[in-house]
Amino acid sequence: MDPKLPSYVNAANRGVEWLLSQQNADGSFIREDLQADCYHKAIAACALTGHPIAANRLLNWIKANDLQPDGRLRHFDAGLALYKTAWVCQGAHRLGRLDISRPVLGYILRCQAPCGGFYQLVEGNPYVEPVCTSWAAVAAIHGGAIEAAERAAECMIAMVDQQPDPSRFYFWMSPEGQLATEESPVAGAAPSVDATKTQQAYYCPGIACLFLAKLHMATGNAAYLEGAQRLFEISLGFAEDRYSYPTAGKSAVGAATLYLLTGDERAKAAACEFADYLLEQQNPEGWWANPHNQELLTRLDHTAEFIIWLSEIAGALAG
Repeated sequence: MDPKLPSYVNAANRGVEWLLSQQNADGSFIREDLQADCYHKAIAACALTGHPIAANRLLNWIKANDLQPDGRLRHFDAGLALYKTAWVCQGAHRLGRLDISRPVLGYILRCQAPCGGFYQLVEGNPYVEPVCTSWAAVAAIHGGAIEAAERAAECMIAMVDQQPDPSRFYFWMSPEGQLATEESPVAGAAPSVDATKTQQAYYCPGIACLFLAKLHMATGNAAYLEGAQRLFEISLGFAEDRYSYPTAGKSAVGAATLYLLTGDERAKAAACEFADYLLEQQNPEGWWANPHNQELLTRLDHTAEFIIWLSEIAGALAG
């Protein structure tokens, strides 16, 4: 076993100790000075590091205070709401809390757009993007809704197929599946990852890579593995911080999963580069923040996510 892997697990354990110190007596993480949606990743973070009691206390709070009759979680605002909802769904499913994961999944599935991508909320919005689409689709895989996940995969592969410029990765599409570019913007915009610049939104192609790799694991369909590999190859063309910046976590777990599936040593090196970066960036108290933002909300969000990524990278590379 790679001697680095225990250090990744140890860092995740230090992180969760800090995270648990922030949990309220009622199981929540909400404070008067924090926006409400600061807890969506903490369920899986606790579950993966052996803290089922803390995770279930949070789930009990969510069921009592957040879960609506239609499966919607009321604390999440419109911005990437489905992404946050999918975190809760996946975390609940990991812990066998079907009383939460099943109704939430029902809501998630109602957010699927005609192209197979997922809207940010059930009312819809003028575009779909890979963050809500991929994470909602991973929740669908966990819940056995494979057909919905496969429709999302077709959307993500179409996003890759339509890329016009190797120096950019565009990541908005119309609900009908047209890629947004400068020549054909959607909702007046065409955001992208610029391969010539650092500090980019690397998670946009990264989360799609991770989703497609997981869907291949669930179905055995080689087209999904090929799609994940294409996205990994695209990531290697980004700037020098492509695997050493906070936004690279999803890319790194996607790479670790590809290594598990294919033995590609480049994917292992990419995953380790990010994990090593996290070891360097961890605060002595156990938390992580963003180089541009040290606020408590950011520390709660980043720490929970990086606990998960370190745990999953270690597990995939051990395989």
